[in-house]
Amino acid sequence: MLKAIDLSLASICGADCIFCPNDRGCRIEEKIMPFGYVRKIIDEISSEEFKKEHQIKTISVGENGDAFLNKDLIKILRYIKSNLLNVKVTFATNFQNFTKDKSELILGEKLIDEFFCDIDGSNSRNYYQVKKLDYQRTMKNLKDFLEVRGESKFSLTIVVITLNRYIKTIYHSFGFYPSKIKDISLKDIPDDFCLIEKQIKKMIRPTDKIIKPWIFGWAERKKINPNRLNYQNYSCCNLARIKTEAFIAPDGTWYACCFDSNNELVFGNIIEKSINEIFHSEKRKKLIEMLEKKKFGKIGGPCKTVNCCQKLFKSDWEKTRANLKKIGRILMYKFKKIFK
Repeated sequence: MLKAIDLSLASICGADCIFCPNDRGCRIEEKIMPFGYVRKIIDEISSEEFKKEHQIKTISVGENGDAFLNKDLIKILRYIKSNLLNVKVTFATNFQNFTKDKSELILGEKLIDEFFCDIDGSNSRNYYQVKKLDYQRTMKNLKDFLEVRGESKFSLTIVVITLNRYIKTIYHSFGFYPSKIKDISLKDIPDDFCLIEKQIKKMIRPTDKIIKPWIFGWAERKKINPNRLNYQNYSCCNLARIKTEAFIAPDGTWYACCFDSNNELVFGNIIEKSINEIFHSEKRKKLIEMLEKKKFGKIGGPCKTVNCCQKLFKSDWEKTRANLKKIGRILMYKFKKIFK
């Protein structure tokens, strides 16, 4: 059963983040999803026939690119909201193009329910080194958004991956520095997460979140030799999402997951077939079966470097601490279940 749809309304982005691969959407010619494609998707998933088998709870409109680069974004959001009243719309943005007029329109019409943004530096220099974007422009747009939002209930999550943390995590995990690092002296830059957190907390509400997300190595795939990997040591960390979500590129291609940045593992195209047909296709079933059996080398594409899809750690202690927290959550869950 499908539970979520992830739309890549634009497979292009003005940023060049240190942690994002350069091959985003290179295999597809159509970089901007036409309104007609979105309409076809929404019409199908809002139909009673589709609902008999699937229960779409969430639609993401910021998958694998900057949705603001799609001139039909507002039209698309209005169509989604008018046809899927009980579906949550989530949106990830770097705030470069999320100007005040767009905040007023999107928040005023309640076109998006949940917002995510990344603030990866505490000043212009650090921010630029991570994203190659204008820090002042981002912060102005964020402040305007918060002003327009006021006391309304729209939730905001600030995601922070600092330059220090990314560099040290990649080096500790793979033994080399990130592919996009040209100045090796940056490895000694102090971690400014606490400073970012302090700055942002002054701006947002207590109910908003500031998080350190997991770091993945999908931008480092080209440096990995697949022949040296023992695939039995790895599992597909996105398997649950692959089973329950549809990731759709601007040209209508349904690709495997968010880590398939170059759309190499394709199930079909929603313009040629229905979503339900592709969901039940042998091609999709076979890929899921191969992922379950850890046949990553035979699958190819991004899966041949499956180690880059794993959660990475800055140090052995960070990994140990994460594992202890996981064990604690499991024990707490079992304890509550026993004494419920």
